Amino acid sequence: MDVFEALSAMTTAPGVTGNEARVSEVVRGYFRAYTDDISVDAVGNTYARIGETGPTLLVMAHMDEVGMMVTCIEDNGMLRVRSVAGVDPRVLPGSEVTVHGKREIRAVIGAKPPHLQDSGDEKKAYTADDLVCDTGLSADEVNALVGVGDNVTFRLEPPMKLKNSIVAGKTFDDRACVAVMLEAMDILKSRRLNCRVVFCGSVQEESGGLGASAGGYNVKPDLAVAIDVCHAPTPGTKPFDTVEMDRVSVTTGANIHPKVFDMIKASAEEQNIPWETDVAIGATGTDAWSLQPLLGGIPCGLISLPLRYMHTSVEVISLDTLRNCAKVIAGVAANLGADWEEKLCLDD
Repeated sequence: MDVFEALSAMTTAPGVTGNEARVSEVVRGYFRAYTDDISVDAVGNTYARIGETGPTLLVMAHMDEVGMMVTCIEDNGMLRVRSVAGVDPRVLPGSEVTVHGKREIRAVIGAKPPHLQDSGDEKKAYTADDLVCDTGLSADEVNALVGVGDNVTFRLEPPMKLKNSIVAGKTFDDRACVAVMLEAMDILKSRRLNCRVVFCGSVQEESGGLGASAGGYNVKPDLAVAIDVCHAPTPGTKPFDTVEMDRVSVTTGANIHPKVFDMIKASAEEQNIPWETDVAIGATGTDAWSLQPLLGGIPCGLISLPLRYMHTSVEVISLDTLRNCAKVIAGVAANLGADWEEKLCLDD
């Protein structure tokens, strides 16, 4: 599978939290290369199932993205916007965006220039109240095409290739991890499985994990592995908070079943894949947190892809590490069989 092509297709499809239908359509298209057993549930989660017998492993990565929403149309046609699920207004001035009205409209985010600010304001960070979304259209044109409640995303354009298999772009959180699932399916297509694997592109993770809650009830898995992004080192970050770009992050902590952690660790070590333990004292803030308490308790694991500049238009990842995450997931699935209950047993 061409990972970069898949990543480009998914990141150029809009899917702000609560409005994931278009990216779901793209994901379903890629799922069809590996199975005909594809479905979408009532909240928008998108499933692909492989394997016929044995325990059920749920693998989940979220399709939704952070974005913005139009909250007001000024008399001159300028748009006021607010964050949906996590866009920091400090990164927005000068950004190119797409307004998803009756048609897609290219626009920019602007603010009062320093030359015109009041004394002392130049030392303050911009807030959402300082920003406007400028389409270049007249007020009449804007009112005909755009309404309050319409979504705004970072500009829909493919990722940029940097050096050393590093790429930069929008919405790698978490479309890059959906690409991990696709790559894992590509690896598993030639293997005989002793388990059922349900791959799920979940919705609304950025707004609290509502899709994961529905997905857990729908699938009723014996165990689950969530895939998300984590923070890679940048100047000024603390080592405890980051994982190196070339390593697969494997989380341990209260949200993680110890035996699922062992399964993931074993898969990485069997394949000589560089990995690092990421410690989460409490909530991981991922779909794993929403899945864990369902149905009397679902044994959960979490694999993360290190990423720089989270929730911006220039998120940065390593395609090599993305592929390694897929190999680890595929290894976990390939190693599941009749002894799965014994492997999960905590009485040892």
